[in-house]
Amino acid sequence: MINIKMTIDSNNRIKKVESRGHGEYDDSGKDIVCSAVSVYLINTINTLTEILKISDNIEYSVDYGFYNLTINYNTMAEENIRQTVLIMDSLKLALKSIEENYNEYISVEYEEVR
Repeated sequence: MINIKMTIDSNNRIKKVESRGHGEYDDSGKDIVCSAVSVYLINTINTLTEILKISDNIEYSVDYGFYNLTINYNTMAEENIRQTVLIMDSLKLALKSIEENYNEYISVEYEEVR
């Protein structure tokens, strides 16, 4: 199972995403759940680094069955904060949709930090 934890800050912004595990929907290379989750997670990093160009405000690591993204909103320009929140909300919506359809293979939990 893929276990995803999203940490939400006091301003209701996603500040951290951690993903561990595999979907086990099908064999490696045929697992549509793992594939969909991987595409959304990697695309989020690519959008933040390549389009928004905010590499200085994020830390991330990706490995087989592991993903970690941490966002530092404190040093961002206001426009970048707005755009980053939109991108992260889009990721949340995408992962929730996968979870609703494949809840045996993915779990998304939220942790609020105040």
